[in-house]
Formats: sequence, structure tokens, C-alpha cells
Amino acid sequence: MATILGIDLGSYSVKVARIEQSFRTVHLASIEEERVPEPGEGVALPLPTDRKHEISMNSEVAQAEAEPVEEPVDSLLDRQMRALLTILGRQKIRAESCAIGMSDDLTLRLVEMPLSDPKKVAQTLPFELAGQLMDDLDGHVIDQLPALASSGPGGSLWLAGCARQHDVESRLLSLSPLGLDPKVCGATALATAVLWVQSKAGSMPHKDLPLWVVDLGHRMTHVCALATHPKRAGQVLVQFARTIPRGGLQITESLSKHLGMGMLAAERLKHEHGLSDFTNPRVAKLIRDALKPLLRDLRQTLAAYTSRFGAEPKALFVTGGSAQLHGIQDLLSEELGVAVHPLLPPDGVTWLGPNTKEMPTGESMTFGEAGASRTYVSSTALVHRWPTGTAAVGLGLGAALGGPNFNFRKGELAFRTDYAMLKEKAPLLVGFAAALIVSIGMWAYASLQQLEKESERLRLQLITESTALFGEARTDGRQVSNELQAALSQDKTQGQSIPQVTALDLLEEISASAPSSNASGPANLDVIELHIRPKKTDLKATCSSAQYVDDLAANLAKISCFRKVQKGKVLTLKNTGPDGKPVEVKQFALEIETTCP
Repeated sequence: MATILGIDLGSYSVKVARIEQSFRTVHLASIEEERVPEPGEGVALPLPTDRKHEISMNSEVAQAEAEPVEEPVDSLLDRQMRALLTILGRQKIRAESCAIGMSDDLTLRLVEMPLSDPKKVAQTLPFELAGQLMDDLDGHVIDQLPALASSGPGGSLWLAGCARQHDVESRLLSLSPLGLDPKVCGATALATAVLWVQSKAGSMPHKDLPLWVVDLGHRMTHVCALATHPKRAGQVLVQFARTIPRGGLQITESLSKHLGMGMLAAERLKHEHGLSDFTNPRVAKLIRDALKPLLRDLRQTLAAYTSRFGAEPKALFVTGGSAQLHGIQDLLSEELGVAVHPLLPPDGVTWLGPNTKEMPTGESMTFGEAGASRTYVSSTALVHRWPTGTAAVGLGLGAALGGPNFNFRKGELAFRTDYAMLKEKAPLLVGFAAALIVSIGMWAYASLQQLEKESERLRLQLITESTALFGEARTDGRQVSNELQAALSQDKTQGQSIPQVTALDLLEEISASAPSSNASGPANLDVIELHIRPKKTDLKATCSSAQYVDDLAANLAKISCFRKVQKGKVLTLKNTGPDGKPVEVKQFALEIETTCP
């Protein structure tokens, strides 16, 4: 069984979804989450040491040791790697593959192309995208997805993603010391799309499409629009995606600034009261004010989407840490005019099978749409971490089953497989090869036994025939064959000679030698008597003329087994012809001396 990790490198926490993939099944095994440490937290600092006794008289050495050492910069990526290392240490499972997402270092654009062939679009898209961004795209990695089947005669609409090659490479190098080599480096904004694609029905019901998935994160908010594929029934495509650089961090900073408290206290206050006017109206008002820029960007995004595709989304699903804020769903529905629901796994997905069971309502979280059949997840940790781990789950499922997302591992950064799936299937392949070898061996053994029985039967037959022929048993078939050939070449006058021709052979030669006509006309040969004996052949027949008798005798004399042809008297007789009239025929007899034994 192969283990695939979906890794969401968030700015607040790192989420890891573990996907177990066997030969025919895929299921979600766990979701792990670890808070990203603060700058300097968890970094091993040099311990103070008393080295005065080591300072020598050499002033250069003393000066070198007295110089301060520059401390490394503790970047966000370094802190994310420390959080990821903590998760991997808890799991203690080696992953055969993994997938990561990019968010803030990624540019998303809708590009209308006059082409529809994906290969030609991939060749010309960098030039079109460079014109939109007004920047040179050398040193960038570009990937695209179809956003609309056709935008005009021969045209198409594509969702393009552009990332700096340095950013992709830095993530790959950071994961390498942890023993991870991502198979997919996609976009976090598109990660949740695979949840709908891999549902039991193939997609969300058509009445619920198009829809939006809004991932409200700590610093970033991702918007992903899904719609039915116009040409492939039961499939969905990503029409639109955008990353807004706003999230829960701006709310916490606003509370900290206006209430004069630390970030941790402000964050705790945010989650305790949320947008409820009953518990703390002042906190609710500050949160609403902090959310105004994000709401403005979402309204602009909705207007741009409606203008481009001509229809508003029928539903909006929210996920992420900030989506758990009390009252956020009602606020979004009120501001955007769209029904808002929490993002839960679509009903009937197979990858939840091994972790699900039916249980009474209230004992665990309910997944699925309202009014539809419900699926209950028994794992408390899985239920608790689902709202913030959806992007990680989507990345892992995309690597295992495929889905609509980018993959910036191209060119020099292309993924080199280690044949993990081949290693997984190796026992089955070895078993099949062993069974095939055993079957071939059994077939060869059975064939050999059959040949041995046939050889024994032929040996006994040779003994019987040679005993009757030579008076003694012979077991050498080649020797018996040579003796028989020698007997055939002996003098033909010996009584024990084997006949070279048969009566039937002579009859065929006589028939072939008899002419069908001559100068006098048709032969009208009618054989009355024919006796073929070892040394003599007698023929009595009638024909149309005496000349035909001479011709027939001359032809028969040419047969190798006939040495002498003697003609008898030729008599004229009256016969009845086919038309009933009398006809004169010649009756004759031939005596032929036969030489062939």
C-alpha cells in the first residue's frame, strides 16, 4: 500500500493529509495539523561558552574568534518546514509520494486564446500571458487548464498559472532534507476542486452548479469556481480562480490595535465572540470593519465572474480556519447575495469508505448535502481537522487520483519517478510470474509424459511388425527402414519382391493413354472386358474404326510396365446408337505382356 501526503503549507499552520492507496482503493487515513512557530521559536541558538583559556597569543586567531557570527534569517518557509517535520515525526510513516500547493507566490489569470489545441496553447500562452502581466516571463513556470470549451469560432478560454522557478525550486529543496520529493506542485486555490470531481456521481448535482469554494485562510483567501464540463457528462472544470491577500490575520491585527491587547489575546477573543452582537457588540463591530476590504474584493470578484460567464454561482462553500468564525457564513450570504454553506465532503465519495460508518446523529459530524443521504465519520480527529485540512486533502487526492490543478514541476524541475507504484505492485507481478512459470512447467511435463507413452506404443508396434517380417524383434527403426529399402532394389524376379505398381495404377495409365479421337472421328471406345494379372493384361472393347485400334495399341506400348502389345482379330458388328439407329463398330482384343511385379 502506497502512502501519499497532501501538504498545505499555510502561514498559520501546516496541514498534512495522509492518503493510503492500494491496488484498487484510495482512502483518507488522517489529517494532521501543526501551528507554524513564531520567528525564532524552535531555532537552536549557540550556547555561551567560556573560551578564554583557548585564546592563544596569536592575535589573528583571537580577532577571528571575537568577531560576531551572523545569524541565519528565519523565513516563513523555514518555520513551515519545522512544523512539517514535527508532523512527520508523529506519523513515523514513510511516504512514497506527496503533493504541495503554492498560494502567495502564484499569479492566476484568465486568458482567451484563438486556439483550442492544448499543445499549441501551451506553446503560445507564455507570450500572451507576458503581454497581460507586462513582464518578462523568463525564469517562470507556466501551466494552464481549460476554463471554457469555446469562446468563439476556434477560440478557447484558459485559466493560466504562473510561478517563479526560484520559488518552486526553493520549496523542493526545503522538502528534500525531510525525504520528500513532491510529485505535484500545484495551486492551493485549486486544491478543493478535486473533492467534487472524485464524488460518487462524478461531480456535484447539475442543479448546484456553478458553485464557488472560498478558502478563508490566515493571510490569503482563495476563490475557486466550478462548473459542469460542456462536453464531458459527469465532469467538472475550474472556470475561475483568484487569491486575495486578506484573511484572518487582518481581523486579529485590527482587534489588537483597537483594543490594545496582544495578538494571542486578540486571536482568542476573535474565536470566542466572532460576529455575535449578543456576546460582545464591540468585538463584532471591529470584526465587521476588518472584513470590509475582503468583502469588497469578493464582491468585485463576483461581478467579474458574472460578467465573464453570464451567471452567478448557485452556492458558495466556505472552508479554512477563518471560515470557522461565528457568523461569517451569514455575513457572506448577506453581502454577496448567494447561499453560503460549510464545505463538507460530497455525498458518496469512495475515499471516505474505510473511515465511515452509520451512527446516530450527534455522535459525529455529518457530511453531505442537506436532504441527501448522510455519511458519518467515526474518527474524532479527522472530523475536528477537516474544516482546515480540505486543501491538504485535495492536494493528496489530486496526486493519487488526478484532478483539475496545475503542476509546476516542468522542465528542469520535472518529477523523476522512483517507481513507487511498481514497487507496490511488485508482489502481484512476482506472484503472476511464478504462477505462469509453474503452469508452463506443468504443461511441459504433461506433454513429455504423453510423448513418452506414444514412443513406447510405437516401440512395441515396431517389435511386433519386425518379428512378423524378419522373424526376430528389431528395436532400431532406422535399421529396419534401411533393410526394407535394400529389399526393394533387389532383383524383381524374386517372389518375395514388393510390387512397385498396383492394378489401379495400370488402369489409370491405360485410361490416360486411350485417345479420345483420331483422324477417322470420335473414338467411341467401349471397354467390354479388362483383366489385369501379374504378368498379363487382357483388354476386349469396341471402337469406331480399325485405325483407332492401331493407335490405341501404339499408345499402350509406350507404358513402362507393358513390354509387348499383341492385337487380335478386328470384327465388324452392328450396334444400336444413342438415337436408336444401327451403327457399325469394330470389336477387337489386345493381349499385353506386363513386366512390373
